[in-house]
Amino acid sequence: MSRTIFTALFLTFLISAFAQTNVRPLPTNINRPSLNLFAPFISGDGETLIYLSDYTDDGHHFMYWTTRRGVAEWTDGKEINRLINRPGLNFRGGYSLSFDGDLLLFTSRKSGIGGFDLWYSERKGNDWLAPKNFGKPVNSASNDGSPSLSADGEYLYFMRCETMSEYGGATGCRLMVTRRNHRGWDEPVPLPDNINTGNSQSPRILADDQTLIFSSDAMGGKGNLDLFMTRKTDTGWSDPVPLDFINTEFHNAFISIPAKGRYLYQSVKGRRDFQLVETLIPEEFRPRRVMRIKGAVTHNKYPVEDAKYVVFDVENRKRLYQHDIPPSGEFSFVLPEGSNYDLAITSSDPSLLYFAKPYLLTNIGRRDKEQLRVELKSLSPGELVSSSIHFVPFKSTLDNASDFEIRRLTRLAGEHNDMNIRIEVMQTAYREDSVFSDPDLTEIITDTLWTPPADTLLMNPLDSDTLRMSFFNADSVFFTHADSLLSDSLSLAYPANYVTIRHTFHNDRTVRQAKSIIEALTEKGIAESRITWKAVIRREELTKTPMLNTGAGEMTGEDPPADEDPPEQVRVYLERP
Repeated sequence: MSRTIFTALFLTFLISAFAQTNVRPLPTNINRPSLNLFAPFISGDGETLIYLSDYTDDGHHFMYWTTRRGVAEWTDGKEINRLINRPGLNFRGGYSLSFDGDLLLFTSRKSGIGGFDLWYSERKGNDWLAPKNFGKPVNSASNDGSPSLSADGEYLYFMRCETMSEYGGATGCRLMVTRRNHRGWDEPVPLPDNINTGNSQSPRILADDQTLIFSSDAMGGKGNLDLFMTRKTDTGWSDPVPLDFINTEFHNAFISIPAKGRYLYQSVKGRRDFQLVETLIPEEFRPRRVMRIKGAVTHNKYPVEDAKYVVFDVENRKRLYQHDIPPSGEFSFVLPEGSNYDLAITSSDPSLLYFAKPYLLTNIGRRDKEQLRVELKSLSPGELVSSSIHFVPFKSTLDNASDFEIRRLTRLAGEHNDMNIRIEVMQTAYREDSVFSDPDLTEIITDTLWTPPADTLLMNPLDSDTLRMSFFNADSVFFTHADSLLSDSLSLAYPANYVTIRHTFHNDRTVRQAKSIIEALTEKGIAESRITWKAVIRREELTKTPMLNTGAGEMTGEDPPADEDPPEQVRVYLERP
């Protein structure tokens, strides 16, 4: 049998076997016949893959890399340059990638601070730049290796070991973590004792920044190094559980999982060679899905050097991030699936407006990353400063996320006492019906039709959204009419046999919504005298233009422009008195 036929039959067998066990091999331009591939690491975005190959002249294992070019296609593996690829100096498998694959982190004893050190190299085009040492305090006089960077680039996990060798493994290892600061990195600290039980190695912090996978031969298991998973909690880290769906009696250490969290990448033994495969992760071991936000902040097309970003978990009222943005103006972070978030970007320059954006991520769909370009505008009177205020569906009550925007507006108004706040609330899709046919039709216009005796003076003041009706006896009906924006009220009694009541249900809540915003701002300390408002109804056929003047606001009706999309529901401006 020829080598080509044998290879084809072998791969057919391999693919069939993998399909039956929820394991699928990488394509044949990566898994080439008669090559052994090990220790795959895939970037969080799933676009870049690094691995070891024995396709070398001297039998050493060299680092190769490939990039995705389709759903299941990869470019041909390419050897990483010899500035980094030093098999006689590098710790085998002790490398990783940043979330976007633009930073390669690896372990080497090349003229470092101690024994093995942590190094990094930036990608430029289709090559990698000369490596740089992380320096102190990350590296020590001991052996430091197997770095893993959190998706937002804020935390660096690694192992610190008593002994390490290129191919002989490591002993006496502890997992460490350090946090980035504006000068570099904090002093590393060990993870808790329930993780560091004697020889914990090869940490992998996943894209959700809450799930950590590592290997150990001191925690029981199937033998040699086994893989374990722990999750970050409010009080520390959960007790590790073994990944028995992939652990074997052999060494199990070098796996990786992209942000989608459905498959993990590992090396498995085929009939003859070690191949790279994707293995389906059981539901209970999958990390939370994340949305990756990567952006840049500019003003007049130049980076903003004194900006910072703050992200809150709206539902839990918990601050996730608060970081200064570096002079480059670039930033990145991840948002786990399952909640709603509020992002704000501000500058220390009071002449610049802030930027805010909500992220509703109770369920992340196919779109799991975003490139965000933020232009901080100069504050000028009359310019729109906010359109991020929203209401509970079908109500005039502000939703939870709007509280963050109210606070930002309060700070902005406090910094500019020479300006007032103008609020515009617009109903962009007015609808009405004679019956309550839709949960959106929460408002009521009540018309009272009265057929009085011939010599009775006619009065009908009951044109209001608020109407209370009481029956005192069979002969009369008593009405109380109170407008929510007027201080006076009116009570009238009519003979029951002369009264007909007609309701019109509609969805215009603009007046009460404007009042909700005003109340929220005044509660935060903004004087009501500094606030004006305007409520606008837009509808296709405007048959009635209600007008309500309060001295501080107005209610108007207007036709929508024929060639323009309706504007946002709420807009807030700063303007000169």
